[in-house]
Amino acid sequence: MAEVGAARMAVDRDLAIVIDDDAEIRRFIESALAQLGMKAASFDMARDALAAIDQNHPAIIFLDVALLRSDAIDVLRGLGSRRYGGIVQLMSGGRPSLLEAVQRIGVRHGIRLTTPLNKPFAREAIVLVLEHLRSSGADVAISCDSIAVPPAMGR
Repeated sequence: MAEVGAARMAVDRDLAIVIDDDAEIRRFIESALAQLGMKAASFDMARDALAAIDQNHPAIIFLDVALLRSDAIDVLRGLGSRRYGGIVQLMSGGRPSLLEAVQRIGVRHGIRLTTPLNKPFAREAIVLVLEHLRSSGADVAISCDSIAVPPAMGR
């Protein structure tokens, strides 16, 4: 677990990372981020994403809970040990119980999480998350409980 009181890593407010094993989802999120003025890098495996985070510190990480060849929990543990200073946006198209378990693990590792996005979701959901991130500042955890995320409207 993350060391209590240790400084969090500073983040690049214009950088996002997308971790999902579905190339179509990665492209969809990257496209939306680019239209919103964010640079994005995407990965389909935890170890590759964590190696990139060691070099560049994104303000937000879009993380699929159910990675096929990797593990979202590995990402959360790795972020905790690195004292990641940004926000993690969990995404899931699966069972709510799995999502809740992954959320609890993230919290235990000192990760700041938003309210998860349920797949499929609309571009407007990404817009709302980024607007809240930008208005909250990098030092404040996002609480999307008050954000009405629109239902999936197809891509």
